[in-house]
Amino acid sequence: MAGPRRKAAGAAFADLRREFKDGNFRPLYLFEGEDTLRMASMVAYLKKHQLGDAGAAFNYHVFDGGEAGLEKVLQQALSFPLMCDRQLIWLKRADEAISGQDLEDGFLRYLADPSPQTTLVMTAVKLDGRRKWVKEFKSAGGYFTFAPPAGAELVKWVQRTARNQGLELDDDLAGLLIELIGDDLNALSGEINKLALMTEDAGTALDGDRLRAVIISQRSVDIFELVKNLGPGRSSTGLRAFHKFITEGRSPYELAPLLAWRIKQISMVSALLGEGLDDREIMRRAGLSPYAYRAVAAAARSWGPDGARRALAACADCDAAVKGSPLGPEYVLERAILAICQ
Repeated sequence: MAGPRRKAAGAAFADLRREFKDGNFRPLYLFEGEDTLRMASMVAYLKKHQLGDAGAAFNYHVFDGGEAGLEKVLQQALSFPLMCDRQLIWLKRADEAISGQDLEDGFLRYLADPSPQTTLVMTAVKLDGRRKWVKEFKSAGGYFTFAPPAGAELVKWVQRTARNQGLELDDDLAGLLIELIGDDLNALSGEINKLALMTEDAGTALDGDRLRAVIISQRSVDIFELVKNLGPGRSSTGLRAFHKFITEGRSPYELAPLLAWRIKQISMVSALLGEGLDDREIMRRAGLSPYAYRAVAAAARSWGPDGARRALAACADCDAAVKGSPLGPEYVLERAILAICQ
């Protein structure tokens, strides 16, 4: 197989970006991982830079491994491009296309001598590393893993994606968006598109304060508003914050898992602080954005190790009781807040 060789363990997304930036393209790629959005972006990059709009009309082919047979894919790969010097093939769910010894042997023959006019990209969420064709591909090169970005890397991804839409988000705004929307790249991309449309409708760039207000409005509950009022000796402020959410129509079933999720982060950061690690290392290990880390670390330091452990135990008890207690979920969650604040 042509092109530079890679170690069998596979290379990361950043390595692939560097290859593309340097203009190094392989005849065969195997992408594995849950980050399907960035896989698609790499295929789009190849489509643009290898084919262009005119070439793509006749020389870009997409197959689903769960529906199309491997024979059809390889037949296309061995054919000649139309009115272009290359063709690009994207085989999704590649693991489902190569089933059975005959198909595996056929693919191994193609792997050993791929068509020089074809770029074949194969993608899968999860591959069976015991399969011979997977081992051979990893050994030959062109295998890249696509793990979803986390922590500071995710913040940078949000900023790059926003910049492509004409939006400039600083670390705080990008981190806030992640906290309120989550780490799903498709959901984040959708919210960034909404922000871009709002900016376009406004006819001018939204400043930081207006962007912050719009971002916060994308999610009905910011659990930080509750957590920052909790802590040892803060029963009255904690209960007031909780009852404010309830009077606004928020359900205990909505609040309980969000609170437990945040308490777990606070407990983890508290333990890492106890090990004497610096902020950057803790943020990396916990997978937190800079925005989230500041709020979580502030609570961890304020509560102390004992407060964090007590809060974690209270949330565990709440999680076990909130769905089955005869006292009702609101009372169970209120009791957990009192335990956190005792």
